[in-house]
Amino acid sequence: MKKIIIFSIFVLALTLSACEDEASKGVSTITTYPTIELKGAEALTIPVGGTYVESGVIAKEGETDITSSVTTEGTVNSTKAGVYTIKYTAVNKDGFTVSIRRYIGVISPAAAAMDISGKYKRNAGAKGIATIVKTSYAGLYINDNPGGIAIIPGSNEIFIYMFHTEPTVVSAPSQDTSVGDFACTGGVYDASGASPLYNWVCVNSGYGTAVRTFIKQ
Repeated sequence: MKKIIIFSIFVLALTLSACEDEASKGVSTITTYPTIELKGAEALTIPVGGTYVESGVIAKEGETDITSSVTTEGTVNSTKAGVYTIKYTAVNKDGFTVSIRRYIGVISPAAAAMDISGKYKRNAGAKGIATIVKTSYAGLYINDNPGGIAIIPGSNEIFIYMFHTEPTVVSAPSQDTSVGDFACTGGVYDASGASPLYNWVCVNSGYGTAVRTFIKQ
């Protein structure tokens, strides 16, 4: 009789365990994805020899502030003209991450004194027009067509930050756009001829590796 009781308890335990396993099937946990927001400008410039002041970010997991857990990658060398990227990453309690970037241009005095804004036409392909607009920061511009494609206004523009760090140097750091991550490398600005021009290579999955040349109109 004792053996029968023990056996019955064992079977009951197995049954309850199976029920719990069955009940847990299809049940998902809820995670609150982290959010992160820049304080200050997304892109800015300082002069060579100037001081970069970090504005920081605000990160949250729902209503909970998790800013203190944000990690930062990248530095700014204010003694050397160029473009520097600071990447901030926040992680929630379940290990999900989100990142955001800030772009800092260190601009030489000669480049800061120039204004390269205007319309530039690519000399090959669709010969699209790139409109370069000057911002309030010396050496920082917005380019609406870095690849020189055929543009349909209000439809397929690709807006990027374009930096003019030295008289003959232009570039666009890797940044998020409507067509994914986009960068422009090896950029050269030439104002010595009858009409200023620049050329660079676009880095994006939808673009080739050809050097693209744009002539001011």
